[in-house]
Amino acid sequence: MYSPIQQKFYLAYMYKIRRIGSRAELSSFESVFADVLCRTFHNDAYYGYIMPNAKKSMVQLHWWMRILLRYTLKFGDIYYTDDHKAIALWLGPEKPMVNDAKILSMGLIRYPFKVGIRNFLRMIDISEQWGKGHKLMDKRHYYLMIIGVDPEFQRQGIGSRLMKVGLDKADKEGLDCFLETVTPEYVKFYEKHNFEIMSNSSFAENSQFWLMKRPSK
Repeated sequence: MYSPIQQKFYLAYMYKIRRIGSRAELSSFESVFADVLCRTFHNDAYYGYIMPNAKKSMVQLHWWMRILLRYTLKFGDIYYTDDHKAIALWLGPEKPMVNDAKILSMGLIRYPFKVGIRNFLRMIDISEQWGKGHKLMDKRHYYLMIIGVDPEFQRQGIGSRLMKVGLDKADKEGLDCFLETVTPEYVKFYEKHNFEIMSNSSFAENSQFWLMKRPSK
């Protein structure tokens, strides 16, 4: 019989971490990964702000996540647990910032029509604020754009183990890491992994975001 701590350790390490290596491989799991990320972020303050229509938000979010998955495959790394319950999207180090023209060409140009022009402008405004954080970093760095664990599997150490793959890679290359979050609880989680707060600002009534940096070891 395992103790609660032993069970948590077992659950976190029973899964293998894999990397998506091709478009064909992503195609096999793209919808599954998008579903996991939707369940992870459907109550996220940022997505609630840029996709405020509750009746349509899950469909819109699923569309959005599939675009981010395809973009990351082309310009970064996608890591996932082999049970497909957790996914991390990293960009960098050569091009850690999302290129507006390229992601628009991959489908995001339809945002004003699918989600609304006002919400598109909200998204652009926040993206510009987050982009300022990238510019404070060294030109070459890694960007943890998204990490998501299916809510039923959270608080078991899976996210920490998944994130460690990217952090170890950055440390091996001597590069810093960057991320943003809108969730106070996640700030504490990232601080445990040696991220430091660069800045904190608001983007809507009662909503904030934090830009965070992790120096390489």
